[in-house]
Amino acid sequence: MNKFLLSLVGILFFIFPLFGQVETVDLDLLQNKLNGGNPLPAEQAFYVRGAIPEKIEMVKLTIYPAKKTINAGYSYFWKSPFGYKDISYSVLVSDPLRSNEDYYVEIGFYQKAGAEQIEEVRALISQNIKTYLSTITTIKRGGIHFSESDIVILNNLKRIVEQGAYYFELPNGEAFPGFSDITQSKLEQREKLKMGKAKFNATGLSENDNARAVYAAQYLEELNAIISSEISQYLSPNMLVRVDEKVFENYPTEKTSNALPINVGYGGISLTNGLPNQEFVHGPYVGLSFPLGNRTFARFMNNMSISAGAFISGKMENSLNERISGPVIERPVYIGLGYNFFRVIRLNAGGTFITTEQLSGNDVNSFQPFIGVSAEFKLWLGFGNKK
Repeated sequence: MNKFLLSLVGILFFIFPLFGQVETVDLDLLQNKLNGGNPLPAEQAFYVRGAIPEKIEMVKLTIYPAKKTINAGYSYFWKSPFGYKDISYSVLVSDPLRSNEDYYVEIGFYQKAGAEQIEEVRALISQNIKTYLSTITTIKRGGIHFSESDIVILNNLKRIVEQGAYYFELPNGEAFPGFSDITQSKLEQREKLKMGKAKFNATGLSENDNARAVYAAQYLEELNAIISSEISQYLSPNMLVRVDEKVFENYPTEKTSNALPINVGYGGISLTNGLPNQEFVHGPYVGLSFPLGNRTFARFMNNMSISAGAFISGKMENSLNERISGPVIERPVYIGLGYNFFRVIRLNAGGTFITTEQLSGNDVNSFQPFIGVSAEFKLWLGFGNKK
């Protein structure tokens, strides 16, 4: 047994480094092909690699299930190393994709944005925000009122910035964080404004209406100034702008083969019926495990399984020399829960259907607890990659 364990450990040390290799997928810009037209790797991390067009400083890869929205996906970045000129990029897709599904894949290429481009997008975003705020603002005798709550307003302001700067990215790939507490405090300030303190500043309207209008305009101007300042902080001079992109809307992933886990182990069955004391019989067993989840996406549930099998020894007896067999195949049959350790060792616990062949000639069927430890091997079903 010791020699067997040492041999098993040696094999695992040899095999595990092979599992650690990360597959690489190439993007051919000239032929507009990803992975040579083959499906993307599933249930494992992989690299997307390609040549860098001139002046490109960053590559952004966004991927999500084709039937869902971008909120269900992830973005990954490659940044040109400072002071060096690479001829290719390599983006690590660290979150595995599901097998046999279609994905939306978008690869954007960014270069340094010009000052005029940054100013143009900043002015456009600021104008859209001014229009939005004026649309939701009403002036009443009691003060300035917005038709939406502060939380909704802040979310909408953030969305306007994100949509306006969609083709722009910071060099570190960080998204716009939203507006600060300063903006939130300014929004809350309107509830404390008293229109009765406004002064008359224009003609053509009644005194009260004009005073409220002037007071509201002053408040909105101050609010817009704070918002514009935070937008300018985000749209910094080192901003990058997208100059090209490749999109694959319904790109498939490979179909991985299924595996049937087979357990070979040793266990014990607790016996109590018709005996003066509790005792155990034990022996080797073989069975199957049915994982409750996919290891890639739910490791804990994948380690858990429903296990079933049979003891293979035909010489199991209790202390009364009564043979212990099974009700169907003349061997004890077990069913229970199993938990996998280190991928190859499984602890099983549950119950066993047994038949006690009593010395009187009667056969007594019962269901008794059992526990066992087994080594797990996977039998691959079908063709394709073994994952």
